[in-house]
Amino acid sequence: MEKKKLWLLFLIIGLVTAACGHVSQTQASEFSKENALSLVEDAFRTQVSLSEKPQSKKHINDKLSQYFTKDLTASFIRENVYEVEGGYITFGSDFAPHYIPFFKYDDSTNVEYIDGNWYVWEERTGEEEGPVSTDSGVEAVVVSEEEGTWKVSSITYELPEKLQ
Repeated sequence: MEKKKLWLLFLIIGLVTAACGHVSQTQASEFSKENALSLVEDAFRTQVSLSEKPQSKKHINDKLSQYFTKDLTASFIRENVYEVEGGYITFGSDFAPHYIPFFKYDDSTNVEYIDGNWYVWEERTGEEEGPVSTDSGVEAVVVSEEEGTWKVSSITYELPEKLQ
């Protein structure tokens, strides 16, 4: 009788473990191109909003940590957030590190999933007009899963070979 109970317990544990693994895979697979693009655009808007008015460093960290990994949030704050009268703020710059690039969010914006990461990028020709000019090349945002949530993990100027 005890052996039957033990086997039943192992069977239940095995089924629960398998079900939990399936749930994680489903949640990861439900994140789509549209989700990645929307996340990057929302992250960009959040970064820009930090220059509107001074606020507490904790509030800035809370805003950023919704969209960025812990490491990228810490790096962004260290490099771009300054203490002013009334709190902390960011200042606009075309060359500030860890900022999401000025994407068009149209057909020129590419989104692909590869090796466990989403890549959102645009290719620049260097011939663009307007207040922001860029060199030719690629500007990319990498979206990775951190503690079960998809977040921006890096900004880069190179794509994996599989995407080139």
